[in-house]
Amino acid sequence: MLNACSNKKIINPQDYNAFLSDDKRTEEQMKKINTELSFWENRLARDTGSFVDMLQLASNHIKIFKTTGNVNELHTADSFYTICLQKVRTTDPEIYFSYSQNAITQHRFKDAWQSLILADSIGVNPFVLRLLKFDVAMEIGLYSLASKNIEALQDKTSFDYLIRKAKLEDHKGRLDNAIVLMEKALKEVEWKGKRELVLWAKSNLADMYGHAGRVKEAYKNYVDVLKIDSNYLYALKGIAWISFSHDHNTQEAKRIISYILSQTNSPDLYLLLAEIADWEKNKSEKDSCINKFLSIVEKPIYGKMYNKYLITTYTTDKNDLDKALSIAEKEVNSRPTPETFDWLAWVYYKKGDVAKAYELVNKNVIGKTFEPNSLLRTAYILRSYGDRQRSDKIFKECLTSSFELGPITTAEIKDQMN
Repeated sequence: MLNACSNKKIINPQDYNAFLSDDKRTEEQMKKINTELSFWENRLARDTGSFVDMLQLASNHIKIFKTTGNVNELHTADSFYTICLQKVRTTDPEIYFSYSQNAITQHRFKDAWQSLILADSIGVNPFVLRLLKFDVAMEIGLYSLASKNIEALQDKTSFDYLIRKAKLEDHKGRLDNAIVLMEKALKEVEWKGKRELVLWAKSNLADMYGHAGRVKEAYKNYVDVLKIDSNYLYALKGIAWISFSHDHNTQEAKRIISYILSQTNSPDLYLLLAEIADWEKNKSEKDSCINKFLSIVEKPIYGKMYNKYLITTYTTDKNDLDKALSIAEKEVNSRPTPETFDWLAWVYYKKGDVAKAYELVNKNVIGKTFEPNSLLRTAYILRSYGDRQRSDKIFKECLTSSFELGPITTAEIKDQMN
């Protein structure tokens, strides 16, 4: 992996300005969804026991969430799925799949896993079951089980296999292999003309290119996604990060983020704005953005969806270590992955219990994750414990992920290496 930072600028606003000009984009999308929603609501009113209508309504409420970011819509979808399961608990196991996927979105991973177990107990499509078991197993740290489920698939050239194998390879630190697999997956759906899957694969491939320091290729993919679907705001978010992290063009990054926030509710973007404000040495703006983020995601309706960000915010910005510890312990209990153990170790480190933090990363993190932020926190813990040799090695490794980590963190790493 090459160092992502260079002096040559990459973004060109003329490539995407047209995609920032439609102020009524979300409104137009919602008109289409609401038309379909009304159709199914009217059908359900005529037959209040129709679980088919309820499933369609649930699907449309999830579409609203994806369009507007309104988390209430996920809970509304859940309510329809719950009623459906009560009606056809042992005759239509496919409903368990939909419920499981919605639970994953809400970071209710144990519920998602239990739903798949119930589906399996009454007989279900084994192909879909293996795919979803992989998805949940990866989230809760059952990596061997995840691998077992996809390797049981017969077609190793299918899109569903390739994207999951890519995720597994990335988890193992084999990013180059993951990229090759994702490129194959993209070609597969491009050849078949599956537009939505092309958008998903292209944007995920752009993320991977960025992680590998191939920022120009990442940028091209994000722009290509927007050319296919100007509503694909995730691609604009990727361009905003390139503008900030690579080009250090904070004004352009803020312009893009402001547009995204005008179209959908995406609370984590306020943390990106806070990071940009920190880079600009604007403390009041940074604090304002962090407070805005917290005012949104601390509401009970968000559940565990933003716990990762809350732990970081409470330890780094708000210095509420007891609250951070409580959340980190719940996360480890919910999904004991190397990343969640790293969050827990980081809280103990911040609380001054370096020995406990060192024990946690040695047992549960080192050699088990290659995620740059996890490695960076681990390096700080090793350094504080006196394990200088390993910490220096990891700091050096983190420096190769400078684009992903951002300019502030990159500067901090360089300070540690001096």
